[in-house]
Amino acid sequence: MKPMRLMILPLLLIVSLACSFSVPVPAPVTQTPAALPSDPAPPASGPLLYISGTTHIESAPNSWPDPEAFLAFLEQITDLGLRWSVGADVGWLTGEPRAAEVIQKSEALGVQWDVHTHAVADRARAAALIVQFGGHPTSVVSGMLVTELDAMRQPLTYEGYTWTPRVLWGGTNCPGHRPGCDDLAAGLWYPLSADQYQVHDPRGALVRVGGGTHQLADALSLAQSIADSGHDYPVISFTLMVAPSTMKIVTSTDGIQQIEAFVEQMSAYSFVRWASIEETAQAWTEAGAIPSRIQMP
Repeated sequence: MKPMRLMILPLLLIVSLACSFSVPVPAPVTQTPAALPSDPAPPASGPLLYISGTTHIESAPNSWPDPEAFLAFLEQITDLGLRWSVGADVGWLTGEPRAAEVIQKSEALGVQWDVHTHAVADRARAAALIVQFGGHPTSVVSGMLVTELDAMRQPLTYEGYTWTPRVLWGGTNCPGHRPGCDDLAAGLWYPLSADQYQVHDPRGALVRVGGGTHQLADALSLAQSIADSGHDYPVISFTLMVAPSTMKIVTSTDGIQQIEAFVEQMSAYSFVRWASIEETAQAWTEAGAIPSRIQMP
């Protein structure tokens, strides 16, 4: 029994260090996100439209949300039944004094934390910081340059911490989101390569979740098109996106009231599902991983 007691003290010390917020990165640990099914089940009958929601917080402080207002918004949005995720760059994670509080309280609401950075080298660091602050990063690369595809095909590490990408969201052909740069397709597929990003690779491993235009009206049009038998893919994706500084749908004036009305309208469609970006990818693989790319305006 003595050797067993001697082992308890080091274990308690490790737990204590892992829970501390006083150090910049967590103790070495390997992130093990839920694996997407490698042998998907046969597709279900009838198309399903999976709608997710997300918010990106950039490194520039002038774009940061007020923590209280942001948490209040996330509470409202989750009360409506939406599944939301947040991606924060390392500038916010290291510079916002209340980052740990926002991460922990939002996760308690059911919000997920994706990995959003503007540099490949920062992705594992961002995931490590989310863990350091008591959160649980998903396997989602939330925003990326198409040219970074190959760099996402292997685990990424930061000071002993390993993070494994499994899902790609966003995708732009040039920095800065200039007109014509962003891929605004809805639907899901396995990208073949950076040069053929829009081509489905049936042997692929990284699931590309298309967010569409992020606009409420376009999501409603897509739902009506599905209802009119315009699309017969088993799983289709669309993502609402809200700016953190305004709490409104990006490039629009639609706020929480319009989103609430949108949810009520969408309830008329039996094929609509509310899911996070990562949950949407999982549903797609489970339904047969049949590509469903739908180009949107």
